[in-house]
Amino acid sequence: MTRARYNCTQSARSNMISALTGTVGVQAASVLTDLALRNLGHRRPASTDDLIRMAEYLMELGDLVRAAARSQKIEAVTYRALHAAVD
Repeated sequence: MTRARYNCTQSARSNMISALTGTVGVQAASVLTDLALRNLGHRRPASTDDLIRMAEYLMELGDLVRAAARSQKIEAVTYRALHAAVD
């Protein structure tokens, strides 16, 4: 009995890119995938462990970006309110 070879790494990578594209668009998905791969030190994921590390990196990155963006929004809203009070 022979088993069909299934490249789960390629399938999982495609699923990750599809999920990112559906969420943030093609260009941002490409940039995020490249960042995650650079973080691994690879050109492409070589194993499912690499894909897990990529996903963890993207989750952490998302949390950090969210916190920084929230801080900048608060600052901008504050400046807008101060500017409106002066006028």
